[in-house]
Amino acid sequence: MTLITGTPLGTITTQDDIFLEGAPNIYFQDATATPLNNPDASGLYWGMSGTATYPVYNLGCYTDVSLTEDVTVNAIRCDTSGDVAAIQKRNYLEVNFTLQHMFPLSVLRHTLNISTPIVGLTDLEKAGIGKINNNRFYMVYMPKVYDDDNGDYVLFHIHRAQFVDAWTINMASGEPWNISGVKLRAYADTTKADSMTFGTIVRADVSAI
Repeated sequence: MTLITGTPLGTITTQDDIFLEGAPNIYFQDATATPLNNPDASGLYWGMSGTATYPVYNLGCYTDVSLTEDVTVNAIRCDTSGDVAAIQKRNYLEVNFTLQHMFPLSVLRHTLNISTPIVGLTDLEKAGIGKINNNRFYMVYMPKVYDDDNGDYVLFHIHRAQFVDAWTINMASGEPWNISGVKLRAYADTTKADSMTFGTIVRADVSAI
């Protein structure tokens, strides 16, 4: 039979005709806290539950959010046929964004790697800018609801991340302050199975799944 349409024979899985717009919410919590689902019925770890000991922080206004990864790729090369495959290793995930909200310092101190603020009785917040604590890690939870009527959502949960790299507080005349260069870098959590060391993706869609 002539394949007039160019469509393959047999079972075909197509992508959903769904488009996402805008950034997810970004929450973070001390990585030593227990995830809300620890694990869930499928054996995956994700979600947050804030407590007095392990509060959940919600970042405010931000722009230019991206989620990317760093992968090392080494080719398997044969003299007779050239490259025949590749060995890939995922090194880390990275969330990048520009932060618009500056306050309170109790939240900002995490993104800037500054000291714990002292809140006095005279309406002051005071924090030192000094040595970076390299032993501070966070869980990161980024949900995005894409159908408000049905509650359809997709989320990313990252197990073990740090705020890394140099930040810049931009103070241009006539423009709002913002902090660029903010990066959350997610490292492998070796306490998790190999298939989920960096994180979890969850999607809920009552009509499409």
